[in-house]
Amino acid sequence: MIFRRFAHAGLAAAALIALMLLIAPPRAHGNFVYWSSGSPNSSIGRAKVNGAGLNNSFITGLGNPVGVAVDSKFIYWSDMGTNKIGRANLDGGGVNQDFITTGVTNPSGIAVTPSTVYWGNGNSTIGRANIDGTGPVGNFINAATSNGLAADSSFLYFLGGLTIGRATLDGTAVDPNFAPIPEPFAGPAVDPNFLYWASDGGNTVGRAPVGGGAPDGNFIAAGTMSGGPSGVAVNSQYVFWGDYDAKTVGRANINGSSPNHDLISGAAITGATNPSLFAAAPSNKITVNSVKKNKKKGNATIDAKVPGPGQITLNQTNTPPDVNATAAAVKQVGLTITQASSFSLPVKPVGKTAKKLNKQIKKQLKKKRKAKAKVNQTVYIHFVPAGVAGVPNTQQVNVMLVRTKTKKKK
Repeated sequence: MIFRRFAHAGLAAAALIALMLLIAPPRAHGNFVYWSSGSPNSSIGRAKVNGAGLNNSFITGLGNPVGVAVDSKFIYWSDMGTNKIGRANLDGGGVNQDFITTGVTNPSGIAVTPSTVYWGNGNSTIGRANIDGTGPVGNFINAATSNGLAADSSFLYFLGGLTIGRATLDGTAVDPNFAPIPEPFAGPAVDPNFLYWASDGGNTVGRAPVGGGAPDGNFIAAGTMSGGPSGVAVNSQYVFWGDYDAKTVGRANINGSSPNHDLISGAAITGATNPSLFAAAPSNKITVNSVKKNKKKGNATIDAKVPGPGQITLNQTNTPPDVNATAAAVKQVGLTITQASSFSLPVKPVGKTAKKLNKQIKKQLKKKRKAKAKVNQTVYIHFVPAGVAGVPNTQQVNVMLVRTKTKKKK
């Protein structure tokens, strides 16, 4: 039963790994879930993580795509129809169907880390190449895989038979029976705590502790399907799954609660066209709740929130942190967020902004007892969600810095 949709489905999970640094320009292509749609559709589809913006033809003209993976810059897929690994920009442009052509044989699942691309071959091997596509090796690991690969910061996981296997990222210490699981069809997906898989026998999404332990084959009831869920993906907020026959995509909270079997409904004009293997990018949304002024000190505080773990930075440029910012207008601030949460960022004037406030105060105090200075300062909040698929995002905030001072009586 494991291979009965193999021409159409396989799983590539977007693996969440160690926290990424702000090393790339901000991008606007986060917050999506992706899936493969094999022959005859021969495309990659996507939608926003809330189900909006359905696009079954996000990337078209492929052979028979099976696995999908994303990182902070690119989307990758394995193409069983052409025996190649393809790559495109996150906006769907720059399609390169010949990204990796050596060592690729009937490829299925695909996974990426910051340095490496991995894929499962139909000849019971796992291949690998550098993240830029160079140095491909087709028989990197000798291990039978079926519908999927996933990776975190330490291990590569593969679905084989009734188990999830595991190997270190350098290909050593291969354990083909790391996590025995009931009725797997497609998987695995991985987050910092659990491994997930789609179970066709019970129409469920299962999970097991990533460090080993008893599996829960009924973690999420994925709905009534003729053939079971056709893939699973996970980000810091949600678990996603698909129904190939009903053309639907489902979603539940990361703890398994509030399952929505029709996040993308097949009752629409097209639904999600034959969704198979999935990948998900963590949401990079930044929500600014308020800006509070401290008029006595001339400072301000921005209260905001993000939907998951990652790195937060505030500065006065619309690019990532500038270690050589000699003309800084506000003090650069950095935070590490370990889960979805609200946070506060101080806006403290330095350099030319502080001088401008002080100059206004001094000038006014020469003529009167009370002084009030104002400077309109634009600052930027940068957020990089944790994980290889974390896409940087930037939010501009206009802050009116106000400082008041009263001259002491003589």
